Amino acid sequence: MRRPLFFALAPALLLGCVRQDDYVPPQQGYPSQGQWAPQQATPLQQPYSPQGQWVPTPAPPPPAPWWQPQPGAFPFPGLPPQGQTPPLPTFPTTFPSDAAQSCVNTVNQHRATQSLPPLQRWLQSETCAAGQARDGAATGQPHGTFGRCAEQGQNVCPAWPGPTDRMIAPCIQSMWNEGPGADFAAHGHYINLSSARFTRVACGFYTAPSGQVSLVQDFQ
Repeated sequence: MRRPLFFALAPALLLGCVRQDDYVPPQQGYPSQGQWAPQQATPLQQPYSPQGQWVPTPAPPPPAPWWQPQPGAFPFPGLPPQGQTPPLPTFPTTFPSDAAQSCVNTVNQHRATQSLPPLQRWLQSETCAAGQARDGAATGQPHGTFGRCAEQGQNVCPAWPGPTDRMIAPCIQSMWNEGPGADFAAHGHYINLSSARFTRVACGFYTAPSGQVSLVQDFQ
């Protein structure tokens, strides 16, 4: 009685088996054992740490208060950066010689004889006038650099016997002795010395290796 039942159930068991050609591979993202595992999420925005945690962008440091110095600056204008000593004012290492003042005084003494106002000493142009005296002695052209110092009139005593303090008076006296006269070609030195349109004079000197002294007077 039991044997026919066994043969009746066997085909039913066989029909429930899965055939090789009906095998469906596991979907991507799931392991072959059939346990569910989520796919690794791709971050939508950066930055993210390797562990998958969102890392906020560091905020910039807040600006320093107005009473504190900013980086690379100093809050008070005109003061040096911290740790630095303010520079000391510089002073000239050379000063005008007494010869230049003696030259101006001698010119004004001659002008006083004609009741002319004295000329002021043109300190700013004395170095330039000395350069003219030097270049005139080198080239042999006493007035070769006329106009370089913005002068409007010029007298030159080239290659006079030195020293400087002894040649000033005879040099200026010889130029004054050219006048009076209106012809500039014959009385030009005197005209410059006695001109009422000039208000200042610069005296520049150059002493050659031979000891001879050249004097340039620039009028303005």
